[in-house]
Amino acid sequence: METNLKKRVIIIGGGYAGVSLLHKLKSKKNIELILIDKSQSHLLQTHIHKYISGYYSKEDITFNHEKYCKENSIEFICEEVSNINYKDNYVITRENLLYHYDYLVIATGSISIFPSQIQNVIEYTKDIKRIDNLDYYRNKFKKLLESSPMNRSIAVVGGGVSGLQIACEMAYTIKSKGLNKENIQVTLIEGMNTILPGMDPFLVEKSIQRCKELDIKVINNLFASKILEDSIILSNDDEISYDILIFVIGAIGNNISNSDKNIEENPRNQLVVDDYYKVKPYKNVFAIGDIVQAIDKNTNDFQAPTAQASRMQAELTGKNITKDINGDTLISNNISNKGILIDLGGPNCAIGRLLNVNLSGKIALWMKKLIYSLHTKKFS
Repeated sequence: METNLKKRVIIIGGGYAGVSLLHKLKSKKNIELILIDKSQSHLLQTHIHKYISGYYSKEDITFNHEKYCKENSIEFICEEVSNINYKDNYVITRENLLYHYDYLVIATGSISIFPSQIQNVIEYTKDIKRIDNLDYYRNKFKKLLESSPMNRSIAVVGGGVSGLQIACEMAYTIKSKGLNKENIQVTLIEGMNTILPGMDPFLVEKSIQRCKELDIKVINNLFASKILEDSIILSNDDEISYDILIFVIGAIGNNISNSDKNIEENPRNQLVVDDYYKVKPYKNVFAIGDIVQAIDKNTNDFQAPTAQASRMQAELTGKNITKDINGDTLISNNISNKGILIDLGGPNCAIGRLLNVNLSGKIALWMKKLIYSLHTKKFS
């Protein structure tokens, strides 16, 4: 009888948002939880630079969905959802399996951008959001370090947080092996006039300084226009050679195709949600994480698609699903970015701004490690 009273909550996507929501709801006796994800593992995308460089193992950046779900009496379905019928409350997988829900949470995350106007971009680039592609880059980097290299090069396209962290971590690893830019030159290419475009001047200045310390060649105000097998042609026709090429120029929502004309999406394939993270006009469908367009309540601007935002959205949505089941008033969006932490390679080199306070060195790295441990302890 108790089982019949339970509300079935299906979560599509096991990234930061999805697993944080699982953790929030797993102890609720009146909820039957189902996680659907096409991957067996949750990937900690904030730490992929540590994996590519060889500093972290795969166990450090991935956690098994099936194991976690089994230990917490959650049903895990390793499938890809191909369609959602919002009106009749069910999802369909690629294998044509149908699952009904009382509540649905879409947490499908994002996929990397590979602009079609860049010639050959699909042929010569790989999405770093996939673990098998991370293995590819990790192995190439390891072989490069072991090859007694001279005049070799690594090109990272995209000077945002992810691109900067990857470039710094690889450059630091090169130096730690007793090599220098004559052996392997790391080049960071950013189309805007500075790395970390749009971010606080303190973060930009510290990052530029760190790139100089690590002999990273920074190219600004130029875009990749064409990619060849071993070189990039820039927008001014300059040619940059590479032995390893990593593209990190942004992401768009990883949305699920559907024919429902009521669902609103923005140009970045993100779902437009209301103040409760509900997908309008459906009262039992929520969306959280990189897949959503939501407003930061302090800045009144769009929330940045970060792991921090995903976790806060999951926390709020978990409370609201519980409240909705109990017939209580929901909590409106009260989420605002608390800050950012950036790893700049090496044991004591990180920077950040938390609650408008500038951080650098050991304390910034300690804070980043603390946040990492708070998230990963969910799987312990």
